[in-house]
Amino acid sequence: MSRARQTAGSSRAAHSQAQRERILSAAEHCFTEHGFHAASMAQIAKTADISTGLIYRYFSSKSELIHGIVERQMQCFAEDIQTFERDNSAPAAQVMQVMRGEHQLRPCGTRSHLEPALVLEISAESGRDRLIAEALARFNQQIDQAISDWMARPKAEGGFAVPAHKLPQRSMALRALLDGLKQRQVREPDMDMAAVEAMLQDVLPLLMGE
Repeated sequence: MSRARQTAGSSRAAHSQAQRERILSAAEHCFTEHGFHAASMAQIAKTADISTGLIYRYFSSKSELIHGIVERQMQCFAEDIQTFERDNSAPAAQVMQVMRGEHQLRPCGTRSHLEPALVLEISAESGRDRLIAEALARFNQQIDQAISDWMARPKAEGGFAVPAHKLPQRSMALRALLDGLKQRQVREPDMDMAAVEAMLQDVLPLLMGE
């Protein structure tokens, strides 16, 4: 293949990826604002400033859009984990970074993290849609593994040094705490984060203690 053809192929691939990202970002916005079922393809197209027909060139349904959003989160989550693993700050501060979407739960680059309301929308829809359920199950496994790895790290490296035989119970408890806080964020968007951090400073040592 000539260099000119290779360049043209790379340019087309980059353009196609940029279009997918634009559509997914618009879908995130519309699903968050209106809900999965109320948001229409026409609204998503208007938000993305493209034609509705162009969306269908990349995604055949709203379910595929949600699948794409979750897959994008998974890819960026993996990239952010590398930063998180090098973070030796206090455990409560690390959890607050998750709460604010500053680490694992934010996508790559400059895109904002998934809003808690959209996370709940995706979770609810996963009970009715196999495609979404499969993507969400993989994402949840990725998060659970990252939590277990963090908790097993030595305390000198910002972890809890939780022994292997206690990891399943402890990671489940921490995940339940995080999920509960995320759900509360939906009900209370202006939740006092300073109070949350103070609570975590008290609770995490008790939760992870021997």
